[in-house]
Amino acid sequence: MTVKTLLRTHTFFSIYNIVFLLILFGNLCVFGTSHIWPLLLFYSSFFVTYLFTYQKLNKRSIPHSKLNFQVLTFPLIILSLAMVGIHLIIMGGSPAFESLEMLKTSEVNMHRREIGFRTHGIWRYISSMNIKAFLPFTLLLLLIRKRKMYWVVFFAGLFYTFSLMQKSHVLSFLMPVLLYSLFTKKWWFALKYTASIALVIVGLVIVSNPPLRNGVNDLKEAPNKAVHVQEVSAFQKISNSLLKRIFIMPGEMVGNWFEIIPESKPFLKGKGYKFYSKITGQKYHDYNLELYPVIYPDYAKKGIKGSVNAAHFMRGYSNFGNLGLILSALFLAVVFLIMNLLFKNLSIKMKLTLNLFPIFLLSSGSLTTILFSGGWGIVMVLFWLFKKEFDEEQK
Repeated sequence: MTVKTLLRTHTFFSIYNIVFLLILFGNLCVFGTSHIWPLLLFYSSFFVTYLFTYQKLNKRSIPHSKLNFQVLTFPLIILSLAMVGIHLIIMGGSPAFESLEMLKTSEVNMHRREIGFRTHGIWRYISSMNIKAFLPFTLLLLLIRKRKMYWVVFFAGLFYTFSLMQKSHVLSFLMPVLLYSLFTKKWWFALKYTASIALVIVGLVIVSNPPLRNGVNDLKEAPNKAVHVQEVSAFQKISNSLLKRIFIMPGEMVGNWFEIIPESKPFLKGKGYKFYSKITGQKYHDYNLELYPVIYPDYAKKGIKGSVNAAHFMRGYSNFGNLGLILSALFLAVVFLIMNLLFKNLSIKMKLTLNLFPIFLLSSGSLTTILFSGGWGIVMVLFWLFKKEFDEEQK
């Protein structure tokens, strides 16, 4: 089997192997071979499950939706834009543009933290779904079909992601169209999306730092100074920090979790899942938050709070140990096998356009979170509804 055939047949499995190798590389660099056996336990369980089950399912596929995808396009556009407009109206405007009038760092920091509380909690999930699923999928669809509404969705999405003052939002919004442009060699489009991402990030750095626009940093003696300085420094040295984040951090964080659990923190035995805690009435524990002061004690002493996200299989491990690693492996294999059926006969470039970014997010996030609140599951549903549209694009 050639590399091209392997990629076409096992696209998601192949890409995930790169992700796992990055995790393994980072872990070996920082901790040596201390955690090699639990990592191999996870991967071998994943590999065997995927390989064995694939042989049973490789001749099957998920049929197209019987709904008229051409009729669904306009409602999808309206839904995406309506969620943007309603959210901004309920918030009372654009938080980012409001911050431009603030000349104190403390005011901007407080303003940014309060964004999620300006509307009902349900809007956090609606907004996340829109930025990570509906808006990017709609924009990609309009780009492929060359519809006039493309520009409306493009500028509305840029304004919205900028308004919410989170740098990662613009990446979630534009990554599918950026990947599609690169894979199809539409270099001007790729340049446009890269420039748009850069402009939004630079704009948010300026908005978040009043000293850059004749304001003052009134937090020089406050604990938040470390966070503020770190953010600006990371932006100025992005080329260096990016290499560490990609090649070292995912594996290092996995190693930190292995070092702490169960020596310093116990296995949660299901209490790390909200639905289980609600059913049993037990207290829910989020180790993403609870392990922060253990991993970064110096920051914690200064009153700084944060989260430490680890690779998707670590949530299973933190709850059930080695059994959790095996269960995480089975779950991931099942997801990839279903994706094989759903995206069967689709070109490699289209498979990667829709799924490359979420697969790489598995290096530092829970699979269930990425599937649901991360919008990946909705992207799969939308693809199923518009599958004929993508089939036509390949003709």
